[in-house]
Amino acid sequence: MTRAKSDVAQLATQLRYAQNAVTSVNYGNGWYEDDRTFGDDIALLHSEVSEALEAYRDHGYEDATNIFAVTHGQVIPKPEGVGSELADVFIRLLDTCHRRGIDLAAEFERKVAYNATRGHRHGGKRL
Repeated sequence: MTRAKSDVAQLATQLRYAQNAVTSVNYGNGWYEDDRTFGDDIALLHSEVSEALEAYRDHGYEDATNIFAVTHGQVIPKPEGVGSELADVFIRLLDTCHRRGIDLAAEFERKVAYNATRGHRHGGKRL
């Protein structure tokens, strides 16, 4: 196995670990008590991406954490900013894949392997 393939396999393993962690937190917080549609899941992903854009407009790439929330009697900082919102996108994506039975880690490995076969700036598009 080449170094790149080994790295991708390790990342896929970590992706499975991350998905299990997200699923555990979401079950514990009651987010699996009601079902939602695939369209709902996609809309939630869109909303997190939009929140990342708004955070960028307000703060650039800076961490904007300065709001404190009370959770279980503790006052803790609520993460804010582009980084936090992009983490929310990732969390939503992992949750959506779990809900829909999609093995994101396997799809990640398959897609990276395919992309490695494509040419330099394939497609000729600017963006």
